[in-house]
Amino acid sequence: PAPEQARRWGGYWAIGAGISGIIWGSVWFFMFVPDAPVYQLQSAELGRLDRLSLVAIERPALAAHQVRIAVHSAGMNFRDVVRALDVQASELAVRASLDSPLGSECAGVVLEVGAEVDELSVGQRVLAIAPGAFGNEVIAAAQLTAAIPDTLSFADAATLPIAFGTAYYGLRDLAAVQPGERILVHAAAGGVGMAALQLARLWELDVYATASEPKWRVLRELGIASERIASSRNATFAHKFEQRFAVVLNSLARELVDASLALVADNGRFLELGKTDVRSQQAIAASHPGVSYWA
Repeated sequence: PAPEQARRWGGYWAIGAGISGIIWGSVWFFMFVPDAPVYQLQSAELGRLDRLSLVAIERPALAAHQVRIAVHSAGMNFRDVVRALDVQASELAVRASLDSPLGSECAGVVLEVGAEVDELSVGQRVLAIAPGAFGNEVIAAAQLTAAIPDTLSFADAATLPIAFGTAYYGLRDLAAVQPGERILVHAAAGGVGMAALQLARLWELDVYATASEPKWRVLRELGIASERIASSRNATFAHKFEQRFAVVLNSLARELVDASLALVADNGRFLELGKTDVRSQQAIAASHPGVSYWA
């Protein structure tokens, strides 16, 4: 937030006069806003959330295919939490690029465009995938930036790039889903899962879903009938859903991957979102001939 300004977001408060503060329960965390043109949220000691602070940084030069954005809202992802808490499972760290700055997606206003950027202009409202988005400015690749309509708030727009981008890429570009195809979305109450459900209904797919039982209410509110909902915590979905699926969007692991693969129809597609149990295409081809597998 800008100095001399106070705002409230749900249970969080930001306090003006150059100081930001958040409250959770009875615990306060304060962050001083640097007296600098550009600053970014960084951790002085990974593993301790109270060591997060806003740090002044140099304004980097803009490359020909990049845009500079004044950040109005930024989306928080699981990767940010894992990074801040210093959870360094080796494979996850490599695959999720945990050494990159906090913040991966945002919405804001274009401040500057690179010499070879034609599709965006200064003053335009945009959303973007941009490492280091937890700051007042960020640089993004033009190809990962898109204009947003005036009817879409910055806060709403900041939630879209990664979840909806992932779901769109998987379902449309990789699986090439077609109207009427049956799809199973695992962990459907999560960010990518809910995005996938909305796109699946937009594209007139036949949707089934799993989630932990306390989240079933969310799926029903999203229009999924109870008989099409099962648990993501065990393999009961394999017995409840007797149908075969043209597409499975997976984020489960171990025996639940095996149970999910058994539900894929001939010439079906299996999209692996998880990073803890990635199989090779060769292994899938041997155990489930005809199934297309992406991870």
